[in-house]
Amino acid sequence: MSVSKSYRMLIGELTTVGNSSAKTGGSYSMLGSTGQFGASTVSGGKYTANLGIVNSWRPAQADVSTAHVYPNPCSLRNNCNGVTFTRLTLNAEIDIFSISGEKVRHITKTTNIDSEGWDLRNDAGARVASGLYIFVVRGGGTTKRGKLVIVR
Repeated sequence: MSVSKSYRMLIGELTTVGNSSAKTGGSYSMLGSTGQFGASTVSGGKYTANLGIVNSWRPAQADVSTAHVYPNPCSLRNNCNGVTFTRLTLNAEIDIFSISGEKVRHITKTTNIDSEGWDLRNDAGARVASGLYIFVVRGGGTTKRGKLVIVR
């Protein structure tokens, strides 16, 4: 079961300066700017900032020993139209197989965050059928295998 929480943070930065590079701190990376969601002014030596929205992601992991996929099961009746593989390395490889062993999809992840999505389509672009799928994630010299259920 996946739980989503929302947090508010006070972030001090110059909103007029481009903010496209990742900001890292603790176990999360922060990307984005609150300038488009709020207003800020500098007047008489005072700085006022309004709260905004900033997305946060964990940086890529050292290995895939804790990799997993969510939501699992993925039910289209509950508006699930894709899944996310998380706790991945910078250069992770994901292979998804049907229960009969046929390779359904190969995904290569090269982003600096720890997650990669799958749109439930095979390598030819067609939607996969309901059923049990096996995934194999490789990265950082480790391999993680798991199961994924898709319900239509």
